[in-house]
Amino acid sequence: MVKGLIWLLLTALSGGGVMVYALHQQYEEQSAEFRILYRDITVKLAQNDVILALLSNSSDPAVVQQKFPYILRWQTKPHEPPRPDINPARAGTYWINSTQGSLLIDLPTLLADFVRTQKFQHFSLSWKGTPLITQGAEGNNDDGWRWEKQITSPSQPLNLLVTNNPDWRSLPWFVMVLLGLFWAVVIYFYNQYQVTKHQRNIADLRAHFSELARLNTMGEIAAGMVHELNQPLTAVLSYSQTAQRLIKQQQAEKAEPLLDAAVMQTRRISSLLLAFREKLHSDEQTLQPVDLHQIWARVVMLLGNEIERGKVSVINKMPESLPAVMASPLGVEQIFHNLINNAIQAQQQMDKAWVAVSASQTANQIILTVTDGGPGLSEQALQQVFMPFFTTKKDGLGLGMALTETLVQRYSGSIQAQNSEMGGACFTLIFPLIEPEA
Repeated sequence: MVKGLIWLLLTALSGGGVMVYALHQQYEEQSAEFRILYRDITVKLAQNDVILALLSNSSDPAVVQQKFPYILRWQTKPHEPPRPDINPARAGTYWINSTQGSLLIDLPTLLADFVRTQKFQHFSLSWKGTPLITQGAEGNNDDGWRWEKQITSPSQPLNLLVTNNPDWRSLPWFVMVLLGLFWAVVIYFYNQYQVTKHQRNIADLRAHFSELARLNTMGEIAAGMVHELNQPLTAVLSYSQTAQRLIKQQQAEKAEPLLDAAVMQTRRISSLLLAFREKLHSDEQTLQPVDLHQIWARVVMLLGNEIERGKVSVINKMPESLPAVMASPLGVEQIFHNLINNAIQAQQQMDKAWVAVSASQTANQIILTVTDGGPGLSEQALQQVFMPFFTTKKDGLGLGMALTETLVQRYSGSIQAQNSEMGGACFTLIFPLIEPEA
C-alpha cells in the first residue's frame, strides 16, 4: 500500500511537471502567434492612412476598387459637421476620418486572409466596445488563455482580442506513461535492494555474534560439566583409595574390579573433556554422517544435572532405523543442546516437565520434532524467536535460537516454531538426506 502511494505520488509529480512544461510551451507558441497576428494587422491597417493621404478627386473609382476592394467609398474633403475619427457604419465596416478626407473600409474583406488562417478559438476586432469583426465561439470568457491588445494606429485604435484553450490531445501522454513505468521499475529495484540489504545485514549479524552465542552456550555447558566431572573424579578417587587399601591388605584380587571401574570413569572424563574441547574449536567443521541417536544421548548426558534438578522426563521416539544426516556432530549437538535447554528453562515452575523428540523419514529428507510440556510461545515469540537478540529470559542474550537456525540452514535444512496441540512449544527440523561425497 505504501509503495503504491509512493509510486502514485512520484508519477503525479513528474507527470504534472511534464504537463506544466508542455502547456507552457503551447502557451508560448500561441503567444508568438498572437504577436505575429497583431503585427500583420497593424501593418495592414496602417496602409489605410497612406491610401487616404494619396487619394484625390481625380482618382478613378474603378481603379481604386480594383486595387483596394475593401474600400467601399471615399471622399477627399472633411465631413461637415466633423465626424469622429472612426465611425462604425454597419457590421464589419467603418469610416476613417481625417483632415484630408474619409474612407469607408470593409474590415472583413481587408482582413480576409488573416481571418481564414488564424488559429485561435475566438478572434475579434472592436472599437470602443463595438464589435467590428468577430469569429469563433461566443462566450470566450470560458477559454483558458486570453490575449488582448490595442492597435497602435492614431486613426484606427481598434482592440484586438483572441482566446484559446490548451490542446490536450497534443500533450506528451506517452512520456507520462513511460514516467509511471520508470518509477514502478525504480521502486521495484529499490525494494529488492532493501530486501537484499536486510537479509545481508541479518546474515552478517548472525555471523558476527555466532562466536558470542558459542561462548554463551559453552558457559552453560561448562557449568554442567563441572558437576559431571565432579562425580567421576570422586568415584575414581574412591575406587583408587579402596584398591590401595585392599592391596596393602594382600587382597589384590578384590582390587582389580575397582581399578577397572576407575579406568571407565577416567575414560568418561576424557570424553567429556574432548566434547568440551570441540565446543571451543572455532574452525569450520567437515560434514560427515551423524547418528542422531548418539548426539541426542550425549546432549542428555551433558545436561543431566539440569534435567535431574528440574525433574524433566526426556522421551526419545526416534526410530532405530533412522539414517544418518550429513552434518557436523558439533553443530547438531549444539542444536539439540539449545532446544533441550530452552525446554528445561521453560518448565522450571511446572510439576510435570518433559521434552520429547520424534522423527520420520521421507524419500529425501528427515523430519525431527522436538516438543515440550511448557506454556508454549507467545504470538510475538512465534514471529521473532529466530531473530538475534530476541529473548524471553530475564538474563538471556537472545542468540541461542538465532544460532540454531543458522546451523540448521548450514546443513541445507530448515526449522519452524509453533505450539503443539497440548500447548507446549514445538520445533520442527527438516534435514535433507545427502549421500556423502566419495
